[in-house]
Amino acid sequence: MRIRILITISTFLSCIPVIDAQDVTGKFRIGLSAGLEKNVSSERMAFSQYTGFSADYDKSYYRFGLNMEYALKNSLTINGAVKYSNKDFIGTYFCDVCDFAVPPSPEEVDFSFIEVPITLKYYFTPHKIGLFGEVGLNNLFPLDNPGYEARVNSFATGFKLGGGMEYNLSQKIALQLTLDYSNSISKLFKDSYYEDPYFMLRSFSFGIAILKKI
Repeated sequence: MRIRILITISTFLSCIPVIDAQDVTGKFRIGLSAGLEKNVSSERMAFSQYTGFSADYDKSYYRFGLNMEYALKNSLTINGAVKYSNKDFIGTYFCDVCDFAVPPSPEEVDFSFIEVPITLKYYFTPHKIGLFGEVGLNNLFPLDNPGYEARVNSFATGFKLGGGMEYNLSQKIALQLTLDYSNSISKLFKDSYYEDPYFMLRSFSFGIAILKKI
């Protein structure tokens, strides 16, 4: 799985045009971000046709990481990030064809990811205080297996939609407030049943980022 993560990070880096050092000046920004998430995924997390977790997401989730941005035009940028995302939850195992002598009890389930989003961002009002919109892909690399019969794919992808506000603290440093929605598209579990809507991760996130122009 580590190799897959490195390949995806390398893919992002290769998306940045080959440019000389003089061209980079003023077009590239790097920074840190952190945010809180609200998990709005289905409460039925099915590993297969008959088994899975009844999930309780009644808690705050978080993510943090490194952000990168390269200006393609005055108002359009290509963006990438490498983030740790925590999605632990309380789950109760279910089996639709099992007859339990003692019903399963709720348990804490570790469920975290490395996220590598690759997006385009458009700045509508590139002034001291400006607004922007963002759209792109979010690549997910699971770090945990929920257990039982679950077989997690080493990679999943989805889409990301969002926007926010930027405040320029100086000519080189900017603060951003962001709001985005993420939805996985590909199968997270290898044995997800195709005839029913397979389990997809869905979340809203509010975050803050600080970027420095280099």
